[in-house]
Amino acid sequence: MDLLNLGDYITNLGIDPSEEHLEMLFQLFKTDFLEQDIYLDDHKIIIDTNNSKEEGFENYPHTFVKLITRGEKRKRVFDKKRANKLHWVKAIIENKHANDIICFKFLEGDGSIKDYYWFKEGGFLIIIKKITPNCVIVSSFHIDDKKNQEYYERKYNNRIK
Repeated sequence: MDLLNLGDYITNLGIDPSEEHLEMLFQLFKTDFLEQDIYLDDHKIIIDTNNSKEEGFENYPHTFVKLITRGEKRKRVFDKKRANKLHWVKAIIENKHANDIICFKFLEGDGSIKDYYWFKEGGFLIIIKKITPNCVIVSSFHIDDKKNQEYYERKYNNRIK
C-alpha cells in the first residue's frame, strides 16, 4: 500500500461532526477493528468496546472515541484531523515495515514501554502498548506543529536501542 496516497476520509468534515459524519466514521472503525481481529506481529490488538463516558459520545465504544477526540479524560473534544485519518491507523499498523514508517520503542516515565509507529511524511503517529499477550492502541494523532515534531524527534533519538 502506498501510504502517501492516503487522504482525508471525509472531505467536508467539520470541527463539529454531523450525525451522518460520525456514523460514517463509526462504520469505518467497525470494519477496520470490530468485524475482524487486527494483529501487531503475534499480538492481538484489543479494542475497548465499552461505551465511552465522554459527553456526547456515550453510545460509541471507548477506543473509537479515543481515536477521534483529543484532550484529557472526561474532557475530550472531537478532533477533525484525527477523525479524518482514522483509516490510517490500520493501514500504518499493517504496513509498519514500509520505508515510510519509523518504528521505535520508548521507555516512558512511568516505566512502561510503548511502541511508536510514525508516518513522518504524513505527520501521523500511533502509540501502542503491549499488555501480554495482547496490545492496545494508546493513541493516534496528527502531529500538527513544529514543537510536537521536535518532541517526537527527541523521543526517537532517546528510544530503546
